[in-house]
Amino acid sequence: MSGTSSHWSDWGHHSFFGGLRRRILGSMASVVGWVSFVLLYFAFWAGSFTLFQSIVLMVVSVLVLFGLLAGMWISFGLRFASGWDD
Repeated sequence: MSGTSSHWSDWGHHSFFGGLRRRILGSMASVVGWVSFVLLYFAFWAGSFTLFQSIVLMVVSVLVLFGLLAGMWISFGLRFASGWDD
């Protein structure tokens, strides 16, 4: 049993799962926020834009969402990447 516990103590068990939990919750909140934005946009603001402008706005919003999520997860991965040996 001590072999598995030393593995987690080397990684910093609490900081690993605390960071993981924050990123999972942040990812879920980001997706819920994006879906809310899309629904509000189509319900209230889409009428004043052309179809092309609406498509561009959706593509940009997806890119911003992916950039936000990638930044969160890449920073998490890089923090713990130094613990892996080739």
